[in-house]
Amino acid sequence: MSTNLTGGLCQLCDGTVECAPTAVLLVALIHTLYGHIGPEPDYFGQPRDQGTEEEDNIERGRTSRVEKLLQHGGSARWRHQPGPAPEYDFIVVGGGTAGCVLASRLSENKNWKVLLLEAGPHQPKMTLIPALTAEFKSSAIDWQYHMRPKKGFCQNQEDGCDVVQGRVLGGTSSINEMAYMRGSPADYDAWALAGNEGWSYSHILPYFKYSEGNYDKDISKNHYYHSTQGPLDVGRYPHVDDNVDILLGAFNEIGYNYTDINGKNQLGFMRIQTISYFGERVSTYTAFIEPIQIIRNNLVIITEALVTKVIFKHTQNTMRAVGVEYMMNGTIYKALATKDVIVSAGAINTPKLLMQSGIGPKEYLDYLNIRIVRDLPVGANFHDHVSVCLPIIRLGKTATAETFVEKLRDITTYYGKGIGPLSANFQVLGLFKSKYSDVPGAPDIEIRFKGHDSHMYYDRMDMCVSLLTPNSRGQVVLNASDPVFGKPLIYPNFLKDHRDEEKLLEGIQIAISLFDTEVFKKAEFEFDPRLILNNECKNDKRATDDFWLCIVKHFSEPLHNYVGTCKMGPPSDPSAIVDDHLRVYGVERLRVVDASVIPKIPRGSTLAPVIMIAEKASDIIKTSWY
Repeated sequence: MSTNLTGGLCQLCDGTVECAPTAVLLVALIHTLYGHIGPEPDYFGQPRDQGTEEEDNIERGRTSRVEKLLQHGGSARWRHQPGPAPEYDFIVVGGGTAGCVLASRLSENKNWKVLLLEAGPHQPKMTLIPALTAEFKSSAIDWQYHMRPKKGFCQNQEDGCDVVQGRVLGGTSSINEMAYMRGSPADYDAWALAGNEGWSYSHILPYFKYSEGNYDKDISKNHYYHSTQGPLDVGRYPHVDDNVDILLGAFNEIGYNYTDINGKNQLGFMRIQTISYFGERVSTYTAFIEPIQIIRNNLVIITEALVTKVIFKHTQNTMRAVGVEYMMNGTIYKALATKDVIVSAGAINTPKLLMQSGIGPKEYLDYLNIRIVRDLPVGANFHDHVSVCLPIIRLGKTATAETFVEKLRDITTYYGKGIGPLSANFQVLGLFKSKYSDVPGAPDIEIRFKGHDSHMYYDRMDMCVSLLTPNSRGQVVLNASDPVFGKPLIYPNFLKDHRDEEKLLEGIQIAISLFDTEVFKKAEFEFDPRLILNNECKNDKRATDDFWLCIVKHFSEPLHNYVGTCKMGPPSDPSAIVDDHLRVYGVERLRVVDASVIPKIPRGSTLAPVIMIAEKASDIIKTSWY
């Protein structure tokens, strides 16, 4: 965001704030109170000269920036660090959701020196405001990736589905919707049955509890499932508007029960638990790193540093990871690890880094002229909770739109007391079991609600139906024109398996049935389909399955819970990239610790499972090196 308040206020984060006089004043006040999001990291240092034929070729992809670095490694523009590379015990690549947890836990051993490398900046204060979550998509603290457009999904977005991945300390935990959901015990038991020893629910529940600091009295009293002692604050938002109670009442009227979805029973509905503390976001950076980074001299954190390569050493019949190369301010640096290199860059950037370092499908890497280190199916098994968000609830007397003066009051109230509309995000969520589910007591459909275009002030609500057990699988591959600095190509293949559409259709029918409840009618919640009929679906005269299938193809989108691209599995699994100790097959002292190792996505947001994976991984690593 520009530091010029008159010239840059309408570009808050991603430019979605309307540039009206009142909006400018509101953004000015928020900017004054909470600061702003700075410019995107400049890994290349000084801007390149303009207009030369050589530079134009780079932009067109005929000569990659990697080749430029190799050709001019000694030039003033692309400098290498002077002197020997510094050594650390552990190098953690990626200061995101998992990386912050891992770096914090490993640095508990004062004899170990830990380097944490993050491509983005420190977490801006503005991200702590729950209601502004939607504004961080496509901002300088997001990687700004897109999925490849396909006719079968996401047709309502011209450039394909947006991908939300945090490029900031704390990663996606610093910009997501903060939902704390563990999934079903059946998810983790399935991991163990697939050959991943030590990952059953009974084994991983203590790691969920180890990080959790639950301050919700109604929830935390269940000591079997919850803990109040961990560094990660978990609770519910202090602000509850009338629409929250209406939605909860409607779910109850159609026959479902209020439940703790992180407890014994997942089926039902609840006011969602969040990583927040009395109206303020809690990320893995603020929970695990911020309290200790000053007092731990053995933890080194470098931000705005883009890791471009894992360094390997071939010894006899083994291949070993010994360090990384990273770029910062136009200089290429090296760092060496005497113990492990741990890649925690997320389900998209982790496979990207491994492939550009030579670990990936041999045929594809040969095509890109990348030297093969290990032939593994990196980048495959990509999946997510595909979601269909429909802005079809028009509100009557419970609309939350306010006057400009009231909005100013809300901002100052939040700043002084941490309460009011700015202290909350979406709150109501239900988990349901379709007729296609084959696991007793385990949900496969999620329904959530949020204000349309705003979490704070809205007169219309989105009804979002998400598939928790997708069968379709996609792939992440390198950008052939520029494998290192080009954006990876993401092919999600949403809805390729017809069973996914069938489950979503049943979920939509459950959601639509809420309009028949007395609770909705009394609250004047009106079904208004006008905003979903700006396409050929309007040609259907009745709300048949074909009509809703058409709507699904237009309004389906990712729920941003990407997993699976470096799948954990036993040696007998040809699709596995890491073993149950998260070690990359065929490469010593290289581990992956993030959402990419998840073999099959849990039934809920992946935030809590990724934190759990990092907690368990830290114990595995500590045990192996003590």
